[in-house]
Amino acid sequence: MVIDRRPKTDVELAELDVAAMLRHGLADIDGAAGQALFSEGAVAAAIVLDRLDVLPRSVTYLAEVVRRGGLRYALQLPEPLPAPPQAEIARSWLAAAEEVSANIDSDHRMTRWWEAVAAILTMRRTTGEGPGEDLSPPPRRR
Repeated sequence: MVIDRRPKTDVELAELDVAAMLRHGLADIDGAAGQALFSEGAVAAAIVLDRLDVLPRSVTYLAEVVRRGGLRYALQLPEPLPAPPQAEIARSWLAAAEEVSANIDSDHRMTRWWEAVAAILTMRRTTGEGPGEDLSPPPRRR
């Protein structure tokens, strides 16, 4: 996995493959992929969830489910997030994490990641004007 360090817009972040970032980042938590997961990956996830109108408290609740019941338990939830499109994306991210869970402490790492996503989502909601807003800085003029 190649890590691109240049600044990205919300549009670019929303297009990142969060599932792939989870698979690589959870397996290499102390490396570049782990750093990217908890930075760009968490922001990308927050942007996607914001566009789906997910409330931060729903993400916080999912983090708590993973903390208390584990990744496998969370995967069995019929609706890990309230609405069907929200649940579908959450389930895909949980499944990606579960793919690498055999050899790592993925429950703890996934809990921390969901908490980071919830914090970013909260920040976006409190600094922006509502769900789905693109908070990217305007492009620079040359």
